Amino acid sequence: MHKVFPTNLRRLVHHYPSTSRAAAALGINRQQLSKYLSGLSMPSLATLRNIAAHFELEPDDLLLPAERFAARWRPPMRIKGLPTQMQQVITALLQNTVQTRSILARFCGCYHVCTPLRSNPDRIGRAYTVISQEGDLTLVKTIMYATSQGALVRSRHPIKVNGIAQWLWERIYITDVQNVGHPNARLQSIALYPPALPSMPFLTGILMTTNNALTRPIYSMPIVFKRLPGKIPQKADLAACGVFYRDDPRLDPEMMALLDADASPR
Repeated sequence: MHKVFPTNLRRLVHHYPSTSRAAAALGINRQQLSKYLSGLSMPSLATLRNIAAHFELEPDDLLLPAERFAARWRPPMRIKGLPTQMQQVITALLQNTVQTRSILARFCGCYHVCTPLRSNPDRIGRAYTVISQEGDLTLVKTIMYATSQGALVRSRHPIKVNGIAQWLWERIYITDVQNVGHPNARLQSIALYPPALPSMPFLTGILMTTNNALTRPIYSMPIVFKRLPGKIPQKADLAACGVFYRDDPRLDPEMMALLDADASPR
């Protein structure tokens, strides 16, 4: 215990700029923290619990062999080389991603996503989205088709969009990008409200500021996510995506009712 704890604690404290900063964050006297790091002293059970809680760990995790502890704890992500103010912004976003990871975990799964088409309000686009977690990030991967559902496979070229989710103010915020650096680049922001009841399969919100280079204006549209059964992507669910007329019976009536509650583009 006296050997592994200092090693694991040093791994944690290493991600602070100094021992003083780490001590302040942990609420521990700097000299006392130095004794913990050097193995000259062990914390009380209460202090051990506080240290573990600060890093979102269990007290027993701090006493694991170094190899197992390294696999158990992921260091916070950092981006270096930015101006101080921007570094603070990025750090705050990353910290929020880590801190709200457990909240976002309950929304992981596969979804059908519907939104009206800006170019043709009489039609609805249905996409396939998977929300998953890798490390500290909550990732949002979407595949959509610009062709009608049921069109020949050879004419259905998928559009793939990757994004990241944040939890803030009781809402899910998704930012995704496509073809960055190319003429058809796209940047999207989506704000979603979680369902009033956990049993409800819908997330409703607004798709905002889609900017497809200079070819389309910035606008916003209603958007609805419907959770699909199971946690593994299904080919049939993906094949059921595409462009539909608004009165197509294959569209979910509940999703359409939610979209129509605020269907006019802004």
